Amino acid sequence: MPGIEQLSILMPISFGAVIINTMPIWLAELADHRQVSEPLAGGLGSLVLLTAAVACAVPARRKAGLFVRLCIPMALLVLALGERLSIIFIGLTCILLGAAFGFVTKRALHALQQEGDPLKLVSAALSIGLGFSFVIYLVLSASSLRVLWILVTASVCLLLVRPQNTPKTIRCQRHESTIDLPLGYVPFFIMMGAYWSFLELYGQSISPQGGMATWLLFSLVTGAIGSFVAGLIPPRHWRRVQAIALLAAVLTGAASYIAPHMDFLGFTIVANGFFLFLFFPIYIASRQDRAPMAMASYLLGFAFGGLVGAFVLQIAGYPGLGLAILASGFIAVLSGPNGLFHRS
Repeated sequence: MPGIEQLSILMPISFGAVIINTMPIWLAELADHRQVSEPLAGGLGSLVLLTAAVACAVPARRKAGLFVRLCIPMALLVLALGERLSIIFIGLTCILLGAAFGFVTKRALHALQQEGDPLKLVSAALSIGLGFSFVIYLVLSASSLRVLWILVTASVCLLLVRPQNTPKTIRCQRHESTIDLPLGYVPFFIMMGAYWSFLELYGQSISPQGGMATWLLFSLVTGAIGSFVAGLIPPRHWRRVQAIALLAAVLTGAASYIAPHMDFLGFTIVANGFFLFLFFPIYIASRQDRAPMAMASYLLGFAFGGLVGAFVLQIAGYPGLGLAILASGFIAVLSGPNGLFHRS
């Protein structure tokens, strides 16, 4: 049973995984509002991720106290009730949600510096978040519930555990700046964001009768399995497994966009979910003292994934998107001091 200190890390990371992995559904609910079109809903999702990335990256002047944690359920509640609100107010609420989510996540990741086994904690948090996302999808398919109300209820868990103070000696070990941002990984995260943004559209192009929903649902299961497996990797193998998982993620991602039929596409989707979440906990845990900046890189990439993916599709089509996904992985492996073949 995890202690209070570990729960204060586990809950924000788990809930962040839920927010991100259910984003297509709650954005679709926003698009049901008369004043929010589908492209605008996608833009609001990017706004949440971009604001969260900034909140993770900027130096924190204050603790993520009860007020900041309270902002998350309040913002979700406003979005759930926001059918008659102006688009400007909805946009400001998304900024508030992203900022609060980013600051709470930053606080939890700072606390990783006190953990003797950060990988197991991050691995467990992501597995729980992905598993809960899977349950939400099943509940929604069998009922008329709205996902935003489920998220409002689930976000109350963030109020139940008070974050522990990080010792001053640990907080001052390094001063974060944009130099610490692992920029070599941003293209990879951008293209992973693009990968997941256009899968359903590509699936419709090769199989108009559908079938994508099941594969996407089971990618959450394989993602949870991948995250669990990551927690079993001993530190001496982290770099090697991280490199293999990253390259496997871009290979399966590229293969998805040249898939000739739905069964092959589905296999690449569930495989990509496994390898992406085998990679991600090790990516965070191996940068234990810079974990907020590592998370900011991830959020920044996914925030621009849809936009960049649409641009690539316009120029080069689906094969070009697959090639861009593949290239982004090799950039992450080979580039600069942030690359996998260099000292972290």
